[in-house]
Amino acid sequence: MIIFIRFLQWIFGFIFRLPPSAAIYLMQFAGEATYQIARLTKIKKTAARDLKLLFPKANTDLLADKLLKNISYSIFEILCTPFFEQTHLEKICGIKGLENLDLALSKRKGALILSMHTGNYELIPVALTGLGYRVNTVLRATPDPIFNLLNRSRSYKGIKLINILEANMYRESLKALGENEVICLAVDTGALEGRHEIFTFLEKKVPVATGWLTLAQRSEAPVVPAFSKREGKKAVITLGEPLTVYREDREKVMSKVGLFFENFIKNHPEQWAIFLNEYETKRMIGEK
Repeated sequence: MIIFIRFLQWIFGFIFRLPPSAAIYLMQFAGEATYQIARLTKIKKTAARDLKLLFPKANTDLLADKLLKNISYSIFEILCTPFFEQTHLEKICGIKGLENLDLALSKRKGALILSMHTGNYELIPVALTGLGYRVNTVLRATPDPIFNLLNRSRSYKGIKLINILEANMYRESLKALGENEVICLAVDTGALEGRHEIFTFLEKKVPVATGWLTLAQRSEAPVVPAFSKREGKKAVITLGEPLTVYREDREKVMSKVGLFFENFIKNHPEQWAIFLNEYETKRMIGEK
């Protein structure tokens, strides 16, 4: 499988020598073809079943179908990321609330961007790097060949990767924040592997990672919640208002961040990739 994926990426390396519109068209054509195949497989049933756990009254077959379309397009966007120039990013990405990030960085303490696995979340650091921001991404990547391939895209134009399996996340993050850089991290998976608290989300008691709270408090870096949402063939990134964490208002900040994401997921459950992972979905709601 990894050989096939590398071959595909090699092919797209040539495709992206074409004019931007032509290259993007072929990339999205591949995404559409993958979606049409995927919706006929058991993956759709798995996603619908997982969606039903949190949204029992929703038309989960329709939501699962939309989720597969988003993921299919995202796969090829990630695969092609190493070949993107700003003209490509402008055609596939949109950003709302960029002034919120600028406001956070104006304090010269750096900024923590919190996201979930929604839309094409991988494009958040990529899009910001394309606009000239200095970006770091916190992740958990094993030596598996698929992560080596993913990290090529995640390292787009100098994005620094902070792998918690290889480096001290706090030390590396504090250093970057001290240089007024951006730290991007996802908060909706892996909570049980680190510091976490039980938090009510979508009417379920779920484990939520809290390392970012400690990092924000120690560094005094503003927290900027963000989500990516697929709108047609475009991934639109929304940056929320910056929040500063103090010792006495940790719970208040956590509640604001939780509400920011909860409102989004309630209205757009088809954007959350976690529903493709039955193990993570059940573990999140305490059924496994």
